[in-house]
Amino acid sequence: MRFLSLLMLGWLLSTCQVYAQPALNDSVADGIVAVIGNKIILKSDIEQEYLQQLGQPGSKITPEMRCQILDQLLTAKLLVRQAEADSLKISDEEVNGQIDRRIRYFSQMVGGTEKLEEFYGKSILEIKEEFKGPVKEQILAGKMQEKLTKEVSISPSEVQAYFNDIPVDSLPFYDSELEVGQLVMFPDVTEVQKQYTIEKLEGIRARIQKGEKFETLAILYSQDPGSAPKGGDLGYFGRGEMVPEFEAAAFRLKPGEVSGIIRTKYGYHLLQLVERRGERVNARHILIKPPVSNSELEKTRRLLDSIKTQLENGQISFREAVKKYSMDDETKANGGMLQNPQNGQNAFTPDQMQPEIYFQVEKLNPGQYSAPSSYATQDGRQGFRIFYLSNKSAPHRCNLNEDYGKIQQAATTRKKGQIMQSWFNKARQRNAIHISPSYLTCTNLKRWIP
Repeated sequence: MRFLSLLMLGWLLSTCQVYAQPALNDSVADGIVAVIGNKIILKSDIEQEYLQQLGQPGSKITPEMRCQILDQLLTAKLLVRQAEADSLKISDEEVNGQIDRRIRYFSQMVGGTEKLEEFYGKSILEIKEEFKGPVKEQILAGKMQEKLTKEVSISPSEVQAYFNDIPVDSLPFYDSELEVGQLVMFPDVTEVQKQYTIEKLEGIRARIQKGEKFETLAILYSQDPGSAPKGGDLGYFGRGEMVPEFEAAAFRLKPGEVSGIIRTKYGYHLLQLVERRGERVNARHILIKPPVSNSELEKTRRLLDSIKTQLENGQISFREAVKKYSMDDETKANGGMLQNPQNGQNAFTPDQMQPEIYFQVEKLNPGQYSAPSSYATQDGRQGFRIFYLSNKSAPHRCNLNEDYGKIQQAATTRKKGQIMQSWFNKARQRNAIHISPSYLTCTNLKRWIP
């Protein structure tokens, strides 16, 4: 179950003290492992989550894993019952969007949609239908948790008190951490390069109109590494999930129809609609990117080098330069600063940073900039970037001066945990629970049993 934050889920699994209502009749139906109120948990629910966890990189399989999964599912059901009592609403678009993202993720894990269908022994449509109920409940549980803790705030004095409660010998020791920003630039595309790309796509479109298969031409010519091997298939998507120009064209087409040439920030596309279901469409595309000449690349590198000089001379701040020049939307929204995917913070330990980035910044002092270095996006777009080392801490034991943000986050989590514990104890008392005897040996489930 991925909808709970790891810290909050860990709290729920380890510190809640609860007392069960009298158990339901033991003669539960075959396949039903647990009942909480009017919600049931099937053996297949546990096995499906178990198989998903087996596929996670670095996952550690333990004898207690199924016990832990059932504990998580029981907690989720309790949140869902509260969400339903509070009449929390979610849209079909939210559910379908989450399902499509899962299908794409699992397809990539097993090597394509055909392999996924083979793994489940069902068609993609049947898999999606099977996912609908569990995904809806996961979204509801997440929204309920957010509702219960959304008003939580914490004062500096509470942070101080939280820190003072930690025994000195229990304070963690932190490795050196770096805060790094980047400014990215890509070459301009000349009119000659644009025209070359348009003519190439027009030729492909003409071949489709003469009867050649869109999927075959996508495999042969599309420069989208993610979809090209699958005949350009993008799966289902709804409004707001694709760039506006692409999305607008997709929703105008009829099934089987091929679009004219569409220009987006990624290049030029041909688009074919496969199917439409309400406000979601399934489409495939062919992407061609204008070629970039060496002279245009060198021109971009020189421009970026001149911006670096302005930064070093104090003519412009890094944040201002990013806002004015950077072409990387993701980091531009964060003032150019890179975010650590492991914790959402700006700080990285050396082992958490991509080696090619660490190599560029390891010898910089805070406030310094790297020389322009070549950069290619996952979709193959070529350009250059410079790095800015904003801060670099020495290895140290946790303290308020250097680690206030971490301590504040931990104190906030504890406060949320206290709120969740109070809610959990009350909610647990209001719900009758029965667990199959085959799971009564699970130590972590004792709190659910009277």
